[in-house]
Amino acid sequence: MWILSADIGGTKLALALSRQEQPEYLIKQMEVKSPQQSDTLFEAMISGFNKLLEGEEGDVVKVAVGLPGILDLKQGLVVHQQNLPWRNFPLVQKLQKVYPHAQVFMETDMMTAANGEYKIRRFEKETFIYLTVSTGIACCMIHDGHFMRGAGVPGEIGFSLSSTGDFFEDVCAGPGLLKILQHHTKEEKTLPEFFARYYKQDELIVPLIHKWQREIAQKIHSFILLVDPHVIVLGGGIMNHHPQIVEEISHLVDQYFSLPFFEHKKGRVQASLNKGNAGLIGAALL
Repeated sequence: MWILSADIGGTKLALALSRQEQPEYLIKQMEVKSPQQSDTLFEAMISGFNKLLEGEEGDVVKVAVGLPGILDLKQGLVVHQQNLPWRNFPLVQKLQKVYPHAQVFMETDMMTAANGEYKIRRFEKETFIYLTVSTGIACCMIHDGHFMRGAGVPGEIGFSLSSTGDFFEDVCAGPGLLKILQHHTKEEKTLPEFFARYYKQDELIVPLIHKWQREIAQKIHSFILLVDPHVIVLGGGIMNHHPQIVEEISHLVDQYFSLPFFEHKKGRVQASLNKGNAGLIGAALL
């Protein structure tokens, strides 16, 4: 019995195969470029699934997809995506036709990534926050095993304000950080190049990265005071590739809890366990 999972992004389509009894263990994986035509994108996903199933016996019992953008989960529609071609696309219905005997799930990529981190830790009742710092910034909260959806569009913290009054995402997501570093150095370097200089204690780069870390740490500090989660996971491309950065932010957050009666709130910030596979694993575990 097989589970097919997909993590659909604006540039790549990640697919995986796992067994029903161990959904978190991805037996096969593949990536293809995301086509920019509606039907072609769907066909590419099905073609990839077929390749993963080649030579395997047994039925597909679950198909689970995580993707960005605006979704209508009740109707199974992909309403709108900024970097993908689907508009009011009946994804669940189309998948159900291809796999009539399978359960079909669709969820936001943020929720699937959070789900994977939550369940890989064997959490069931805990309160948990997943914060992604990558091209953009967003978060997801799980409480008592269920996603906290609020009135419908939770987790858009990229649009909260930073200490400078700018949107948090504009100064702390990858493009925003890169813009700040390039502006202050007058150099057209890449983000990996700037991080490499930070690790070498470049006197020009270190204070800029530290300021960026403080912005993120202060936001997390507020989260812990507000919700008191058992764990906050820092994921996304930047954090997954820079474990030292996660450790330093975690240390900063702990420093902010200087009052003795907040000692128990330290040690809450952790790195992602699933790294780049968080979305695929989380989708398989839906």
